[in-house]
Amino acid sequence: MKMLWKPHWLAAIIMLYITSHASAQRAVATVRIQTNIQKCDACKQVLLNYLKREPGIISASVNVYNKIVTVRYYTERTNPLYIEYAIANAGFDADTVKANPDSYRLLPLCCKDTTQQQKSP
Repeated sequence: MKMLWKPHWLAAIIMLYITSHASAQRAVATVRIQTNIQKCDACKQVLLNYLKREPGIISASVNVYNKIVTVRYYTERTNPLYIEYAIANAGFDADTVKANPDSYRLLPLCCKDTTQQQKSP
């Protein structure tokens, strides 16, 4: 009877090793996305706090002077287009995706693009 337990334990240990080894080799990528973020810390914090909650995003950094967001992410959980839509849902333009108007209205006044406000009646 004890001989039957050994193959089961061995199989369980092998399966545990395979699953832990496969999950340790997740594919990670980095994407740089052009935005219309303004040069203030409030805008940066709004965007970083929003991206922090998105699934698959490892880290994000915002360069407010170049208006570029750099995002590291797991490729099996998200993709660059999804990240662009996440930035747009935070209220900012992202490459080809325009900002969500409802989210844009909720941004602090300093985060809104003043050139667009001057053009609109």
